[in-house]
Amino acid sequence: MDASELAKQMLRWEQVRRQLDEIEAAIKDSVLEIGKTQTVGNVRASYSKGRKTYDYKTALNRRNLESDALVPFETVEVDYRAACKALGVDDVPFTQSAPSVSVKLLG
Repeated sequence: MDASELAKQMLRWEQVRRQLDEIEAAIKDSVLEIGKTQTVGNVRASYSKGRKTYDYKTALNRRNLESDALVPFETVEVDYRAACKALGVDDVPFTQSAPSVSVKLLG
């Protein structure tokens, strides 16, 4: 491939890449609306509802626990998750990342 042909291929790649990025964005938007993974032919758009991050310390701080209630869970730091489970605290606040979609070719 000479320099001229290489330049043509690179410009073609740029155009096709931009078109594919637009198509991918449209697919992601649609799958986010649907809210579940879609597979058509050899293309899969995987939906992820986002990861939760629990705040065990806040859940325990909401309770009026005796000052020594957390002693069995102390290490260098209090294991708030284990304490919540053992003490039956199930109303643990959490944050959740935004839902996302990834598109890939299968096989």
